[in-house]
Formats: sequence, structure tokens, C-alpha cells
Amino acid sequence: MLQGSRCILAGDHLQLPPTIQSVEAEKKGLGKTLFERLADLYGDEIMSMLTVQYRMHELIMNWSSGELYENKIEAHSSVASHLLYHLEDVKISPSTEKALLLIDTAGCDMEEKKDEEDSTLNEGEAEVAIAHAKRLVESGVGASDIGLITPYAAQVVFLKTLKSNVDKLKEMEISTVDGFQGREKEAIIISMVRSNAKKEVGFLSDRRRMNVAVTRARRQCCLVCDTETVSGDKFLKGLIEYFEEHVLQTVKRTPKPMMLIVCRCRLSSGSGRSVMKCRNHLSCDLCWLCTAVS
Repeated sequence: MLQGSRCILAGDHLQLPPTIQSVEAEKKGLGKTLFERLADLYGDEIMSMLTVQYRMHELIMNWSSGELYENKIEAHSSVASHLLYHLEDVKISPSTEKALLLIDTAGCDMEEKKDEEDSTLNEGEAEVAIAHAKRLVESGVGASDIGLITPYAAQVVFLKTLKSNVDKLKEMEISTVDGFQGREKEAIIISMVRSNAKKEVGFLSDRRRMNVAVTRARRQCCLVCDTETVSGDKFLKGLIEYFEEHVLQTVKRTPKPMMLIVCRCRLSSGSGRSVMKCRNHLSCDLCWLCTAVS
């Protein structure tokens, strides 16, 4: 850098920085990148932002743009309204006609737990995420066009175990949020994992991590989470409220919100598992997840 008359840095300091292995080094300043330091010191005096993005449906983009980029980001017309059913051989269905989907597991006894290495996982939430992936594939979405991401390594391991039992999901990619940075998929399913009475969210509160997670999606972003737990964090509460407010805007065939909750009635599934249903449904006689999104 010292050998030239000008240095140009390209990147996004509002996404995840390099991992610092040394706690001491991070405390002494290496946790803050050079890009971030310069942005804080000089701001618009030296910065130029590219404001047109060519990846996301505008509803997926707007949350990130409003929360982190001062509403400066715009969606190019080629991607602003694209949805999963616009892909070749994909059928139009409630699973494919929405850019945003929120599956709420609050109150269904799907609490998180720790593995042997003290990483967090949520087995019930993982099953819900896999079920939605199966519905997408059944609607014609290629498994390789779906990404299932989660902040926790233990959840990745459990999700991969579930996936290994479903042939149709063989090509679906499962990774941590950090491992997916710089990537994209037509559909992204985010398993947020945390579900506890204390409403502890851990590093989910890192806005850079959630920025990366949501913006990996091109045509659909699906959040699977316990809204009661994650809404304990102000930033995440804003994310949940955004999904709740805008989830209807891409529903073409029905005015009913397709935000899902887990019904407390466990009888109708016939399997001892919770039943998924649309909040507008009054009865519980639905099969687990599948009927709710069909």
C-alpha cells in the first residue's frame, strides 16, 4: 500500500469481517478492519457506494437497505420482482410465489440445546426447515438452487444428517452464515436456532451476520425462528416485524397471510410432532407443514 500514490479498497464493511482467532488481538483493535476504520474516520469524503444491486427481489433487499444502507440501495429492473415460479419448470404455488416467508415456531416446545462442543442446535426447527426445502423441490425448484443456512455449526451438522435421508435434497447446500458469505441461491432458508425462556440470542444480534444471511437470497428468503425469543433483541425484532409487514406483498392468488405458526395441537400429525398451519386457519387438522404451505 505504501508503494503507490493511491490505494483503493473495494468491499462492504457492513458484512462479516475476517475471523480473528486471538481474543487479545481482537481487543487490541484487529477486530475492526482497515475498511471500517477509514469509513468511520472519513465517511462520504472518501467513500463511493454502488447503489444498484442485481441479485435480490426488492422486498428482500429493502430490509437490508433500510436497516444498514440508509435506503440507498435499489434493485435493478431485471431482478426487482423475480420470484421462484418465474424459473423454468417451477410451478406457481404458495411455496414459490412469495419473496418472504416467516415460519414461527414460538410456543411449540422446540427449544434449543447444546452439543458436546457447546454449539447450539434446535432439532425441531431443523425438521421444519427441511420440510420447507422439500416443498420447494416438489414445486420444481432445483435442490441446487436452495441454500439452508444457520449461524451455528451444530445446527449445520444436524441439518446435514436430516438431509442425508432425503434423496431429493441431495444437491441442496447447507452451511453456516459465515461460510455462505459472497454466495447466493435462488431460495435461502435461514434456521435461526435460538429458542429459550430468557430470550437470549447470542451472536444473532450481530447485524452484519444477519445482513449476510438475508441477502444471500435471490427470489425467496424464508426465516424459521421462535419469534418470541429473537424479538428480545431490538435489531432482530425489526427484522421479524419487517417480514410480518411485507410477507403479503408477493401473494398473488390469495389475500390470506402465509406466515406460519406451529400449532400446539399435536394429534392431527399422527407422528407426535407439531402441526404447521396458517394463522388464518381455525382448525388443526392439517398435515405437518405440507398442507399449510399448499
